[in-house]
Amino acid sequence: SSGINAEYGVQNEVFSGEESKYMEFKAHDRLSATQLTEMEVDKKLFQPASRTICAFLNTNEECDLFLGIQDNGIVKGHYMFADQKNHFKENIRLLLSKKYTPSVDDYRYSVRFTRVKTGDESLSVAADIIIDKEHKLLLPPNCCWCESEIRQCRNSAKKPPLYVIHIRIHKWDKERDTVGSIIWPYHTNEDGKCYKRFSASNHEIQQDTICDETRIDMARYYKSSVVKAQL
Repeated sequence: SSGINAEYGVQNEVFSGEESKYMEFKAHDRLSATQLTEMEVDKKLFQPASRTICAFLNTNEECDLFLGIQDNGIVKGHYMFADQKNHFKENIRLLLSKKYTPSVDDYRYSVRFTRVKTGDESLSVAADIIIDKEHKLLLPPNCCWCESEIRQCRNSAKKPPLYVIHIRIHKWDKERDTVGSIIWPYHTNEDGKCYKRFSASNHEIQQDTICDETRIDMARYYKSSVVKAQL
């Protein structure tokens, strides 16, 4: 059965899709390495989602990243109130607009929070909490007040709602590009590294490869422009 659809997912069921060149699952919700704790770094527990986002951007196709689904496709979800959703959206906006080179236009990505059901309708869900306070961005979870908020609620009888975080990467659009590129750009992430998607994995690509592929794309662009001019 499908573990997620347009409205909700069911915890511990299997997602209908599979990881591929255009789709990836991650159980955690860490976007950048700066959000990892020392233990997570030392034990290499997580690979930040930023690598996949960078690879998807550089693949330049419609791609989907699901946070809260294990590698084997089992839906788990993340406990989130509105505060945690807002924190996540602020994190990804800062990451892509300020930490990537060139910066990523807003139209290139969208974020959706898909509700996850526990499968046990007898479990009650805590009412949403909204606190208007400034978040500490792109830092380990225990650095921000909203993590303490959600941690306390996780241990109560009424659990916070569960969500899978769905990040969709959209194709580059010359008409909407604010950087002024005439062909779709390669992006480097916050670590200054450039990734591209091959099969179901991310691969770092070097400067000479970027230059070679850019020359090919430029030649294709100008050839197309000449053909259009002759029509």
